Amino acid sequence: MSENILQADYLFETSWEVCNKVGGIYTVISTKAENLVKTYKSNYITIGPDVWRDTAANPSFIEDPSLFKSWRAQAREEGLHIRVGRWSIIGSPIAFIVDFQSYTPQKNQIFAQFWETYKLDSISGAWD
Repeated sequence: MSENILQADYLFETSWEVCNKVGGIYTVISTKAENLVKTYKSNYITIGPDVWRDTAANPSFIEDPSLFKSWRAQAREEGLHIRVGRWSIIGSPIAFIVDFQSYTPQKNQIFAQFWETYKLDSISGAWD
């Protein structure tokens, strides 16, 4: 009997600590990134907060305007503030960093919609 192993075309990993070194999860994600990039190449995409939004001096992020040009333009038209580039760790995975500040005043409505649509619990966790 042969075993068929399925693999996703893309792998998205979201964390507060993508391009934002604040704790142990940073170490977990950054150490496995090299192997994930070997497997998925540019189809492994990390997503994190743009906590350095007031400066281009984020030591963990290298912006690359050539990545996802049309997608970034569409996101910008829809009011999303996202920078795209590479996370400067071993493997250099693609990173989307999101400026979430403009959504903070709407967080309760957003969480309510996530609960109604996906049953995503935001009450027992922190707001972020």
